[in-house]
Amino acid sequence: MNWKFRIRKPQTGTTLSWEVYFPPGTATWSGEKIKEILQTVPLPNQPEPNIRVFSEKIKLENTNSHQIAYLLFHGLFLRDVRLVIGRTKDWDKSSEVREEEWERILTEAVTIAKPLFSDPNTRFYEIKENLHISYFEDEITVSLSVMGEPAYKRGIKSNFPTSAPVPEDLTQILIQQCFDIFLVPKKNVTGLYIPFAGTLTFATEWALQEENISLLSLPRDFLFFQLILFPEKSLEHFKKKKKEQLSLTPITSTPIVIQDTDPALESYWLEEFKRWRKIIQVSHWDHSISDFLRTFPVLPEEESEAAHYFLPLNPPYGLRKNERIGPEEKLYSKIGKRLEELLKLTKNHPKLIGFILCPTEEKWSDCMRELRSFSKKTIHVTHGGIDLRVLYFHSEGRIERRTN
Repeated sequence: MNWKFRIRKPQTGTTLSWEVYFPPGTATWSGEKIKEILQTVPLPNQPEPNIRVFSEKIKLENTNSHQIAYLLFHGLFLRDVRLVIGRTKDWDKSSEVREEEWERILTEAVTIAKPLFSDPNTRFYEIKENLHISYFEDEITVSLSVMGEPAYKRGIKSNFPTSAPVPEDLTQILIQQCFDIFLVPKKNVTGLYIPFAGTLTFATEWALQEENISLLSLPRDFLFFQLILFPEKSLEHFKKKKKEQLSLTPITSTPIVIQDTDPALESYWLEEFKRWRKIIQVSHWDHSISDFLRTFPVLPEEESEAAHYFLPLNPPYGLRKNERIGPEEKLYSKIGKRLEELLKLTKNHPKLIGFILCPTEEKWSDCMRELRSFSKKTIHVTHGGIDLRVLYFHSEGRIERRTN
């Protein structure tokens, strides 16, 4: 086969081309975050990465594996990182044979990728299942995922036949973006309240952020570890630096209150807590089977004027199998009214900040109309083919913005 470019057997410091993938609809935020991370690599004499942001991926050129290790170390929001191993224009562009052509190209690309693995006995299918094709105009690009398993698999929660209703990488961005929008430091959060807790994606991802747990230290496999390019010494250096920083700023655990209406969830939560104690702290988590629309938990009092309660809402997980979508229910309208009630109940001390995931324009509109006392901003993200409207809210000030 005629390859326009094919990777040889590079060293860890060799500058290479990579593709970075992120949750759809988050290109701008992800691009800025990647630039920020790569600008702080704690190693001398690193090349200046060439970063180009597209709607579906970010192209990184002139970037070595030390920098990629640091990006992955801090990249809980990443969906995938792929090493470009080959490019070709030598393929039949006829639509009738495209799938056959791509299969042929991936099969031939295995011989390019195999020398990149430390173990020469790595099996053919183990390599091929981690190869990907993208194309622009008449050029095919073949890349190798350094993540391996999908990014939502953290190795913390039980495995499910499908991904979470909102995947973990997107959850990371939603949480961080909320505080970025309203310019509220996360350290001002004195309580995390999750009324529709479900399988606890929001709670676990909050804990990973709060406890500064790196992506590469999660209890799961990464293909990167199997490559000759993997810079083990650099990773150990990053871990040492982080340990030194944590010794100067000890972790403080924000109280987390978990609530849902599905009785079956309580046994699941208790079983998961046993697993999670090996990775994250759960001793400060309180849980109950109760209804957000009728009950409000006792949260810690806080004297500080800057104190906030954080409410990430993905309604209604406990009711999703029999979702209340009829017009008589107006669930999202009720949620908006309930947040207004909580604002009066707390007298805006602590302040309320959070977001509501709305799967349709109608539900977004129902909730939006009720949140009269809140600053609001809406962004659009995509998950599983659903265009989610993320309605961010903050009980201080009144600005209403919508980003398409």
